[in-house]
Amino acid sequence: MSEAEPLTEEQRISLLENKVGKNRTVITIVALTLIVILSVSFTILILKLLKADEPYVASSIFEQQVEVIESLKEEVKQQKLLIDHLTLTYEKSQVASFQTTLIEQEQSYQAFLSTMRLGMFDLAKMVQGSRTWLDIYNDKLEDAQDLSKERERSLNKIVLK
Repeated sequence: MSEAEPLTEEQRISLLENKVGKNRTVITIVALTLIVILSVSFTILILKLLKADEPYVASSIFEQQVEVIESLKEEVKQQKLLIDHLTLTYEKSQVASFQTTLIEQEQSYQAFLSTMRLGMFDLAKMVQGSRTWLDIYNDKLEDAQDLSKERERSLNKIVLK
């Protein structure tokens, strides 16, 4: 075909269809390339926004805190050693004196109950017809005195370790 010859209608349509097919392919490739470039750009932008550029605490401050923590750990170890070597003699002596005081109180309570029993007996001799109330109260005094003696025995059994 020469340049001078006019093209037929079918030839023109065929040429136009070829150009449209090539244009469509080129546009598709360009569109896919733009989509890939945009997605990569958005991904990089999001990663940069989420990335913390500076640490929350300066590393020098963090190192200082680590040194403080280590020194405190050493102090705790030393305090634990001191606690292990302490004896509880002071507390034991308090317990011993408290035990002695309680035993003395029980003994004075028993002496009071004995004196009270003697006084009731003398009073019963003075008042006629008082044998019944003397027997009733005498039993109660004996019970109280027995309980006091039992408490004294249990206090005496306590041995300090």
